[in-house]
Amino acid sequence: MAKRIALTDAAVERRKRPATGREEIKDVEPGLSIRLTPNGMKSWTVVYRLPDADGKRTQKKRRTIGHFPGMGVADARTRAREYADLARQGVDPVKHEAQALVAEQRRQDEAKSDTFGFVAERWFQAMLAGEKAGGRGAVTEKTALGRERLMRHYALPAFQDRALADITTPMVRRLLDDVVEQAEREGRRGGQDDSVLAALRLVFKFATARGYFSGASPILGLENRHAKGKQKGAALSDAELKELWTAAGIHGSFGRIVRMLMLTGQRRGEIAALKWGEINWEKRMAIIPAERVKNRAGDHEVPLSDAVLALLREAEREALDALPETERKAGLRLEALVFPSNRNGELISGWSKLKPLLDRTIQAGRAGISDDEVRALAASGALRPETRALKDEAAGKIEAQPAMNWRIHDLRHTFITRCRDGEENAEGEVVWSAPIDVLQATVNHEITVGVTKAYDHGDLQRRYRLRKRELLDWWARKLMVIVGEAEPQDNVVAMPARA
Repeated sequence: MAKRIALTDAAVERRKRPATGREEIKDVEPGLSIRLTPNGMKSWTVVYRLPDADGKRTQKKRRTIGHFPGMGVADARTRAREYADLARQGVDPVKHEAQALVAEQRRQDEAKSDTFGFVAERWFQAMLAGEKAGGRGAVTEKTALGRERLMRHYALPAFQDRALADITTPMVRRLLDDVVEQAEREGRRGGQDDSVLAALRLVFKFATARGYFSGASPILGLENRHAKGKQKGAALSDAELKELWTAAGIHGSFGRIVRMLMLTGQRRGEIAALKWGEINWEKRMAIIPAERVKNRAGDHEVPLSDAVLALLREAEREALDALPETERKAGLRLEALVFPSNRNGELISGWSKLKPLLDRTIQAGRAGISDDEVRALAASGALRPETRALKDEAAGKIEAQPAMNWRIHDLRHTFITRCRDGEENAEGEVVWSAPIDVLQATVNHEITVGVTKAYDHGDLQRRYRLRKRELLDWWARKLMVIVGEAEPQDNVVAMPARA
């Protein structure tokens, strides 16, 4: 048995590391040892014994309790005695320490549970978990992360350790002033102060709902500083649909998204982020997963008409052609985007820059720009005088044309309006209109069934699958006639008479 030594800090400090293996030196304190390794590590360990279930035999356990010089000899002996005392009482020191840490963490959480930083972190977690977090319901991951970035950038630096009850309305006003000033210094467009105010309002609502806060919110009475004015949507005319369809055809992935939105009436973000793995070719269906669906009501099925399938096949061929020949046989990756950015292959962004390009293409179509003028417009660098003149002339023709007044979201307005308008007779009377519940299921709006919703536990996707397909097929055929890609006689569609 190794001899026990009355260790001192100086003796441990002088002790050299072993060349190989591990050296253990036992202290005079029962169960306490220090272990030295070739890499210079000096670790305090304690051996203690716990009684078995029958209380007769004992179990021997070893635990590392610290490292020298962070823990000196005196502290190590005190810790070893604490371990021995607990073990004699039948308490496992390791479990005791873990429980003490949990209790201390709980105490610290209680001490700061009323601070803005503490509540904001739980607000972030609730949003990402799909829970109700101060608003009317769950939000998408994109919205949650956007709100989190806003709070971490502006509100948390100002209110992190401040109790919610101590935050006053003037403090919020000063924070909003700082947001405006920062935007001005950085030359950015204003308006984020209203977004910060909206997020703060949600944090205090969440805090009240979860019991972290009671009393009057400092946001109460504060209003947005910018008169934003809600934009009204509009339904596009036949002529506008034709112009837009034609112009979209030369704008790659962005143009295909626009065309698919025209055909399906779905939300822009849900189509832009569509992946190849979300398309079921056999069932002619796109399945948008719940995490990307705005209403968070589960996966959303979008039946695919012939026109949409043709568009997707075109995108598939282009994507396969872009792959190296060695990868082409393996096919497209399921996680790859169907409509990637032409620039970097990632999710398309910068819609505010892409849409004006599409608008200019529409204006060029209205101006009747010739092929020579198109080539002149695309030319750059040092141009010959005649090319420069042709380019300037073509640009003038385009600028003289009125721009089409529309928004991307108007494609959804158009789809819903046209489906409700349905089919007319020779007198202009509507003889068929898409049932409202079928239309709501198709565009993934909440189906307006009133109190009956609480009693309906059926599978809405299965229930409306065929009727959504019928509606989307009808509209796709009708749209193809409008844009000039099908003859009117090809568009005779007998809509189902069932309710």
